[in-house]
Amino acid sequence: MIIFLDLPNVQVEGVEVAEEITLTLRTTSPTVPCPCCGTVSSRIQSRYTRTLRDLPSAGRPIRLIMHVRRFFCKKSTCAQKIFTERLPELCQPYAQRTKQLQEALCRLGLAAGGQAGAEIGSEQGINGSRDTILRLVRRHHLPDLPKSPIVGIDDWSWKRRQRYGTLICDLVSHQPIDLLSDRSVETVSAWFQARPYIEIVSRDGSSEYASAIKKGAPQARQVSDRWHLVKNLATCASVQLAQCLTQLRRTEQARANTSDGEPFSHEQYSHPRTRAEQRTQQTRQAERLARYEHIAALFKQGMKSAEIAAQIGMPERTVRHWLSRGTPYSRPRRQRARLLDPYQTYLLQRWNQGCHNGSQLEAELRAKGYKGSGRAVYRYLATLEPSAFPLRRSAVSPGSQNTSLTPPNPLRTMSVRQATWLFFRKPDELKEEELERLRLLRQASPHIETTYHLVKQFLQMVRERTGEQLDTWLAAVQASHLEAFESFVTGVQQDKDAVVAGLTLEWSNGPLEGNVNRLKLIKRSMYGRAEIDLLKLRVLHHSKKSQDRKNKRNKKQQKSLKNSASSLHATTTELSQVA
Repeated sequence: MIIFLDLPNVQVEGVEVAEEITLTLRTTSPTVPCPCCGTVSSRIQSRYTRTLRDLPSAGRPIRLIMHVRRFFCKKSTCAQKIFTERLPELCQPYAQRTKQLQEALCRLGLAAGGQAGAEIGSEQGINGSRDTILRLVRRHHLPDLPKSPIVGIDDWSWKRRQRYGTLICDLVSHQPIDLLSDRSVETVSAWFQARPYIEIVSRDGSSEYASAIKKGAPQARQVSDRWHLVKNLATCASVQLAQCLTQLRRTEQARANTSDGEPFSHEQYSHPRTRAEQRTQQTRQAERLARYEHIAALFKQGMKSAEIAAQIGMPERTVRHWLSRGTPYSRPRRQRARLLDPYQTYLLQRWNQGCHNGSQLEAELRAKGYKGSGRAVYRYLATLEPSAFPLRRSAVSPGSQNTSLTPPNPLRTMSVRQATWLFFRKPDELKEEELERLRLLRQASPHIETTYHLVKQFLQMVRERTGEQLDTWLAAVQASHLEAFESFVTGVQQDKDAVVAGLTLEWSNGPLEGNVNRLKLIKRSMYGRAEIDLLKLRVLHHSKKSQDRKNKRNKKQQKSLKNSASSLHATTTELSQVA
């Protein structure tokens, strides 16, 4: 059965059913208006045949053969002397597909993309190449989304560490409202300047976004995302715990060596106050070396790898590899050819001449034709400095006599990540064993106890939205003199208004994270065709569909509540009449 659109002034002359269904149609309107000036004309100039493709019926494609006419325009001043009659309900001028077939292909492109849409359409009998589908998608215009005064902004990567875009979402409906091709201050500020109704903007700690919002929407209040604040705090707490745990383990190892009659001596190492990233790396290396020394001491006592792994809480394979290599570090990788290699001799010469300024050396290399990154230059210069960690490594003697084994100390088996996780979880979510480990950890060092209280106070502000206590907390951090928190305190003070808003208001960047993941999935499924126009159409199309489904669901709920209220009112009326 063929269901055909009821078109006025169109007569069906014949139907032929084979591998495809062919319909022969003829227009019957006596007069036709001119598409240019609107003058009605009845003078026929000629006739011609037009072929169209329509949606399939019962799995068979449909071909329309249209017999249409050309007319003379009666208006002498009209630029369109001869025109063809239009069929706006059926197709567009010069189109080879009907409107409903084009809409179906466009929906396939918006939902699945060009290549995937072409494959799905071919299976359903809706033929169209990927280029045709993408061309129809580009012609699609999305309706204007509702204006929201509360938005969130976050970046997403076109290509990681090289090129980034910007996603803007409505924090009330949790749906994307726009997509920008980059994250520059000029682009983002121009977007905000065109929307003066925005009142609140949630963002991460990006200084570029802060500047763009301040420039484009000075009336809006900036809100710093709480998840990023907690993440930065966790990084600082990990550095502090790594320093304390390393010192505790070395002290305990010194006592053990002294009790065994071995003189303990290790070289004092310098811990330079450099960037937080370098300090984090150094403390983690010290912790790794301390764990290896503990494993070596247990192996010296006669314990096997499996027993050591069970006591330390590490994989047995890792313990065996460390003991076989005699070091916790893996073998250095094979050096590859680098862009900096031809310039290392020059750098070494300038270094020996007394030039230790990295920026100046990098500029000199650029002048000589160096095309690599500045980070590679600084990494090489770091190898020319004296080692900042001349730590002692204890020797392993497998044939030593077995001594009495002492019960394992949880502080020696605990990693920095495990300790940090204990600090950031709620106490009522911890098991009894974890609570005991936390108690021992807090009692081991006053710095650890101070770190624990600072972390708990900040997490309390995050959970209870008590941002007015931030000044008191910052004063407590400065009074503690913990170096690991200096970078965090500096960042909070530079962005204090946004941090206070993030610790006070309910808005955050949480809804943007899921939308960024969906955006990346759509981008990666487009096989290199994900230009900003196509990507924006597909992302916002999904947003519009989600919003329509939500509105439809809300209407059903409101209708159900209204019916329930009507039924309750009728029942109450009947009971009152009976009474």
